[in-house]
Amino acid sequence: MPYEPPVECPLCQETLELDQTLEMHLVGSHTQREVARYLASHHERVQPRSVSD
Repeated sequence: MPYEPPVECPLCQETLELDQTLEMHLVGSHTQREVARYLASHHERVQPRSVSD
């Protein structure tokens, strides 16, 4: 069985239990607004912007 490193929540940096998925944690521990805000800010940082912006 290959080693899989523990999963860390990108919102709260909590290390998840081995039997818990990131999806289960996000749904159970964070509001939709928190998840949406994180995704929007991450998307804005990753998207290249033109020089004229």
